[in-house]
Amino acid sequence: MKRLKEISEQIREGITEFMEAVDGTESLLDKTILDMKKRLAEAKDLVATAMAEEQRLKRAYQEAIDTAEIWGKEVDTASQMDDPGRASKARERERQHLLLADDYKRQIDVQETVVARLKAALHEFYHEFRDTVKRSETLCQRQKQAETRVEFYKKVYQLLVNELDTHVSKVFEQAEQKLKATEAEAEIWEDKGRAATADTETDGDNFNLDQALAELKDDVLGSGRK
Repeated sequence: MKRLKEISEQIREGITEFMEAVDGTESLLDKTILDMKKRLAEAKDLVATAMAEEQRLKRAYQEAIDTAEIWGKEVDTASQMDDPGRASKARERERQHLLLADDYKRQIDVQETVVARLKAALHEFYHEFRDTVKRSETLCQRQKQAETRVEFYKKVYQLLVNELDTHVSKVFEQAEQKLKATEAEAEIWEDKGRAATADTETDGDNFNLDQALAELKDDVLGSGRK
């Protein structure tokens, strides 16, 4: 009983220290659960040992009662045979076994109380273990959720602050380069258009209609006919 109480107190102290001192990391939680499983197994062994002792005492008690009954019958037999010496010895042996049975009965009563208390303590300890496992699972889940949130918002931040800025800058840079190239091409074609217009105007100023008709006539009628 004392040993089980010590184990239970150690576990409670360990849980308290753990919850106060650690940040809920999974490895420490696993270590705590494994330690509690080990101590729970030890507690079960203590209860099993106590129950086995109770059964041993009950068997010893019954054996003492049965032996006392045998000596009691021996007393009756010796009395019927008118053998006082034999009857006296048998009566003494009967008394000794009855006293032994009484002693076993007192031990049984004490042991039954011990077993009942041990079972109650083990039951309480087991529920404490289950609660600890649930708390551990909850903390692990919250830890994973927190880590996922950190990773998600970290990536969002990097995208918005770093990658997005870089991407936007590149897009605007490409757009500006394309605009400059288009403007340069427009200027080239504008210059070419101006030059072509100037050539046309010059040709118009030097144009002789009579000469053009004479040349056309020669082409049609032949240069030999005048």
